Amino acid sequence: MSLVRPTVAALLVTHQSERWIRDVIASIQGQTLAPDALFCVDDHSTDSTVGLLNESGFEIFQSTSSGTDATTRIAQNFLQGVRAARRYDVVVLGDHDDYWLPDRVEHQVRVLQDQPDAWMVASDGRVMGSNEMLRETFPIPDDWEDMSRLARFRYAMRHSIATGGASATRPSMLLDPSTRATAVPSGWLHDRWWSLAAVADDAIVLDRYPVIEYRVQSEQQVGLDTGRQGTKIPRIGISDVTRTRDVARLLRRSRR
Repeated sequence: MSLVRPTVAALLVTHQSERWIRDVIASIQGQTLAPDALFCVDDHSTDSTVGLLNESGFEIFQSTSSGTDATTRIAQNFLQGVRAARRYDVVVLGDHDDYWLPDRVEHQVRVLQDQPDAWMVASDGRVMGSNEMLRETFPIPDDWEDMSRLARFRYAMRHSIATGGASATRPSMLLDPSTRATAVPSGWLHDRWWSLAAVADDAIVLDRYPVIEYRVQSEQQVGLDTGRQGTKIPRIGISDVTRTRDVARLLRRSRR
């Protein structure tokens, strides 16, 4: 592991988040390894969200997304934020309502330091108020480490393996055009696309360590209670996804 401490940015995407944002901010401020910078992409909140973030030292960017559906907008907002934080070695991603466990930043930085070829780590989390773990929804096969890259890619096309709110990335590698990670197709969430691209590059760490408490609430646009994840994980066949140029390129990369 490198002895040089990487620079770290925390990144949130928010929209009308005043009910939860104080707790989220407090959990980030209470990290055992403090982020060097705090970034937020706010999607035109009209409540007190922006003011609370300003008071807490966040650099705030207004969303420039042109997406008309929630999935595309969220993906574009996170991509905008990673680009804004590209000068940092590690960007830790956060949803606007999830609580960060105290050693989250320290743990995910250490994982990426130990895996210098990886540009994404997807960790576990606890569902707030229950004993359920996110890895029950985003399962890792027991033989993942023994699977070929192509077999992993086929699995990742059929199962969600990462949730963005419990992930961290190296922006220098994610934003490299060769990863295809910046070309998030419309209708795809950033975490689903980035995890596919990272699997194709053999550059993802699937982690069973809990780093967040995941809040399930009725107004979520995407998440465990909307049918987009959980027991209704999208199952995407190879014949379907290869109709798009970028997914076909990822598939070819996974065959190397």
